[in-house]
Amino acid sequence: MSNILTARAVAVLGCAALLGLPLSSYAACGCSAMTLHHAGDTGIMCSNNALNFLATECTRSSGASQNCPTTYAYRCNLGVNTQKLTNVKPYQKTGFMPTATFSGTLTDCAIGQVLQETITSEGHSQDNPKINPTSVDGAVTLAGHAINVDNSASHPFPQVGALGTGGNPLFGGDDYSSATSPNVLFNVAGTTVSWWDNTDQTKDSQTEVATWTYKFISFVNGTAGQTSCACAFDIAVSWNGTTAPTTTWTNDAALSTSCTF
Repeated sequence: MSNILTARAVAVLGCAALLGLPLSSYAACGCSAMTLHHAGDTGIMCSNNALNFLATECTRSSGASQNCPTTYAYRCNLGVNTQKLTNVKPYQKTGFMPTATFSGTLTDCAIGQVLQETITSEGHSQDNPKINPTSVDGAVTLAGHAINVDNSASHPFPQVGALGTGGNPLFGGDDYSSATSPNVLFNVAGTTVSWWDNTDQTKDSQTEVATWTYKFISFVNGTAGQTSCACAFDIAVSWNGTTAPTTTWTNDAALSTSCTF
């Protein structure tokens, strides 16, 4: 058997060596379409994770009972799914599910979410919660859109409208970086991947006037030469005194690619 490598093979091996990457790093993965679901329910999501904190918003059953190859099956409510308006500290929750069609090996795509958030109480801006690191960091391009991502778990999420390097939007990492993560709800079926997220809004008192504004980008970023998807959208919750909260959803077409909203 000959040990002679073609010029093409030598070039590939040389690039891999220079970058310190295994040849498997060049496997292809792409995304052709993404849909952002925010009304109705998720349908069955198959998972091996026992996510007890989803008991209010989701129904869990055995995987076998729903033809899932996993230990559990979940069906979760989308949109506003929980409200306790008469609590001492009233709250609500609202859920969404991105679903993407991918090609190749999913683990070779960068998947996840980034987020900006602004919370106000009685007209004054409040501190944001801490970032949940995701699969991208720094100056990145998500499905053709240049943004900056702060991926530090010690930092709060940037405020809505924040700008980073070069004047590009600055977002914070918001997890969902792996379909095998034990702490979140993913469903992979054939060539589609879905994940479930549920925002929550809690007031300190019945009479407090508060607002929550979220700007999310859910994404599946393909490898070099492959297509990518991103759904960018805003959730706005306005809760004035003792009246019921108003929740609206808006697609941000300028930061979306191959997204159905």
